[in-house]
Amino acid sequence: MEETIQENESVNTGEVNDTIKPLSPPKKHTVKGLIREMWPAYLIEIIVIILGISITLALEEWRDTVKESKLETIYLKNLLADVDVDLQSLKIASDRTQKLLNRGNELLGAIRNPVGKDSLYASINEDVRAILDRPKFISSDATFSDLKSSGNLHLVKDIRLKNLLFAYYNETQHIREIQDAEQQATITISGSYFMKLFSLDDQARQSVIPPSGGIPQLLKSNEFENNVYLRVTNRQELLDIYQRTDTLAVSLKNELVKKIGE
Repeated sequence: MEETIQENESVNTGEVNDTIKPLSPPKKHTVKGLIREMWPAYLIEIIVIILGISITLALEEWRDTVKESKLETIYLKNLLADVDVDLQSLKIASDRTQKLLNRGNELLGAIRNPVGKDSLYASINEDVRAILDRPKFISSDATFSDLKSSGNLHLVKDIRLKNLLFAYYNETQHIREIQDAEQQATITISGSYFMKLFSLDDQARQSVIPPSGGIPQLLKSNEFENNVYLRVTNRQELLDIYQRTDTLAVSLKNELVKKIGE
């Protein structure tokens, strides 16, 4: 009996030992293992971030392009308005200069072929008053100056248009310098001489002061001829520049109209 009980106990103990097994130690997750397991998720996250940044940059670039395009159009329209004003001013200056040259050439003709009639003195007085006129062209360059000073000149991407702008406004600057020099010469040289002999006031009681020897003697004077010649040559130089600048202005206007219409 005792032997039977012991056998049963040993059998039961074996079954329990077979049922209860020791727990295995927990797996250790290494960095390499995590990367192997999570790399698809990491890759997707990186792609999403890159796409997000790329889309944001593209949108910003698009906004900047639209903004610059609108700003360029505004500048081009303002430049066109300035050139239109300049064309009118050039025409007025050219017309007045041509009238001055006509009167000056009349005087030079009288000097070279003196008629010797004192009655011509009154018309000579009018001619002298005419050649002392100083028609002036003043360019409307506010838009171009703003383009340069504001750093927005890069908005004008058309090379031909940009070259025309610089050529035209360099020419207007040249006109300003020539006009200033001509004005100084008129005031200090011709003006002081003519004012001694001729009245510039239409309402003056005595419009002329006849020189000794009358008209023939005046027309023989080298000083008189030199002053008339100086006025004619100075204004002829300016007229040539006015006409050259007018041609440039027309080309610039056509290019601006073409660019705005695109």
